[in-house]
Amino acid sequence: MKRKSNWLKNLLQWGTLAAIVGFVVYGLTLGEKPADVEAYCPFGGLQALGSYLVNNSLACTMSMTQIMVGVMLAVGVILFSKLFCGYLCPLGTVSEWMGRGGKKLKVSVEIRPGSIADRLLRAVKYALLFYVFYMSASSSELFCKNFDPYYAVATGFKGEITVWMTVISVALLFLGSFFVKMFWCKYICPLGALSNIFKFTLTFAGIVILLWALGLLGVASAWVWALGAACVIGYLWEMIYLKSKVFPLLRIVRDEATCTKCDVCRRKCPYSIDIKNLDKVKHIDCTLCGTCVSACPEDSLQVGGKRSLRWLPGILAVALFGAALWFGSHWELPTIDEKWGEYEQVEGMQTYEIEGLTSVKCFGSSKAFSAKMQKVPGVYGVKTFVKRHAVVISYDPKAIDETSIDKAIFSPTTMKFATPKAGVDSLSVVRIGVEGLHDKMDMVYFGAILRNIDGICGFDAQYDCPVAVTLYVDPSAAIPEKMLRDSIEVKEAHMLAHGGKVRAIPVHYELKSYDPAAGRIGRREFLDLMFEQTRDLSAPFKHNTETYGDDAKYPKGVYEVECRGIEKPLIKRSFPYFRGFLSLKEGITRLDVALNDEEVPVLRIVYVKSMWDDAKIWNELLNAKVWPVKYKDGTLKDEEPKFTFKTEGHTL
Repeated sequence: MKRKSNWLKNLLQWGTLAAIVGFVVYGLTLGEKPADVEAYCPFGGLQALGSYLVNNSLACTMSMTQIMVGVMLAVGVILFSKLFCGYLCPLGTVSEWMGRGGKKLKVSVEIRPGSIADRLLRAVKYALLFYVFYMSASSSELFCKNFDPYYAVATGFKGEITVWMTVISVALLFLGSFFVKMFWCKYICPLGALSNIFKFTLTFAGIVILLWALGLLGVASAWVWALGAACVIGYLWEMIYLKSKVFPLLRIVRDEATCTKCDVCRRKCPYSIDIKNLDKVKHIDCTLCGTCVSACPEDSLQVGGKRSLRWLPGILAVALFGAALWFGSHWELPTIDEKWGEYEQVEGMQTYEIEGLTSVKCFGSSKAFSAKMQKVPGVYGVKTFVKRHAVVISYDPKAIDETSIDKAIFSPTTMKFATPKAGVDSLSVVRIGVEGLHDKMDMVYFGAILRNIDGICGFDAQYDCPVAVTLYVDPSAAIPEKMLRDSIEVKEAHMLAHGGKVRAIPVHYELKSYDPAAGRIGRREFLDLMFEQTRDLSAPFKHNTETYGDDAKYPKGVYEVECRGIEKPLIKRSFPYFRGFLSLKEGITRLDVALNDEEVPVLRIVYVKSMWDDAKIWNELLNAKVWPVKYKDGTLKDEEPKFTFKTEGHTL
């Protein structure tokens, strides 16, 4: 009988690879940001779920979709087989194709299934599974990114990788599978180990019960013991039996009456399973890929023993993936779920949900938001949902109300766009009320919108309902209400991204009030107002102030130098390094940031005259090759200078 085509498997494997390549290319060329190559990774989703169950927090980039893909993988393995491995996994596809290449070139070897080497090597993937899950749950980050060959290749080796781990894993995938049949899948893949644990379904259920019991007994780090037990028992069962027992429910069935034991099925099987001597294929490596069914010349092999089920595994793989996408879009887990203080004792606790907090965008920013809320009296808990930038705040209504919570979240902002033109001695003041401005990232996006309106030199935003925004406008510019409304009430703010690309940010702001004749502000008053946040970078140096504070004993000088770029965010963020560097220099007691009479930003370094002079300050401080900085833990580290000074200063 002529060999039949396994077209559905080929279609799904090629289709998956084509989709991945398409997403990556689109992200690199036409997209606003690189494609999220982990968006549908079941292993990442299962790690994220594990982290959530242990810590009540999700890994930074994980979404409910990824978690549901992982959950559906588990459901598929338990009920049917390792369908993801057989039809959708890009690493499995590459491993299989590399093995074919090695076989054609006659350099491929096969470790005989069931041999001592085969059984011992299977331990590697379980050890890797334990370590990956332990590290991910401990850090709330996906540790697998450090070495995942798929992630490394798809990101062009530019993702969150550890180079030496990635080089080893890529070599094991490509070279290992080229020389040893299905080397990666059988011996290295931690997702393969986890899938096999799911195949030992009753054992897996027992591990879950063990975890529950250890938790009731108050055993410290119960999840670590349960994880270790799952990996050890899973490996032992695989090494000893090499087959599952009760589950999965769907298997390849051999018709003894028509089978001639020609051994074509074993030779064609990616895992070289000895199918001719099995009535039902329960082997731990079987993925129901259907290769043996297509290869059988006597039509003696069928899925579930029925010809009508021939394409069911591939269809189920697609259906489970589709179900994961649907559930992922309709269900949601919080990125963090934290409670503190007297949460359990507060009677009548209420919740307040806020959407559109654009600063809540990952695990780190969620933790920062929680830390901010923990300082607000009357607030006792926070959940964050980064996909829709939402938070749910638990609060005591007897101690605080929703308006006060909004005020605590709000970040008062001043932002300067331009210095008034020469000869302009005052600016017009326009006051507006804007809804939708919640936090500091809203201010960044709102500022990006206002920056594109000709004539606006800057703005100031203070909390109110709606937010009170004061615009400072060149008196020669006309900014009618309609133009302002059309500019503010847009669906997207556009930000310049890395590489010169423009990133579109969804926004929802509404202009609620408009007062174009709110008065005027003097030029210098405006510049001083805009400079307030920059002036806050000033600081005394405690140790040197205590040591050299006696002005009579240690006469002081003030060295002034221009620092024209200090209002730029990049220099502002790096300024603490320079300040920390100066604080370690004996005889330097203070650093002030000011706007001089010529409207130029300057630094004023207060120093002990007997220890420093202009030339020494310029050469040793302002032109230092490195900035030694002392960190909070006491360590001293040399930092590269973050900015430079172009014009030599002088003592006032």
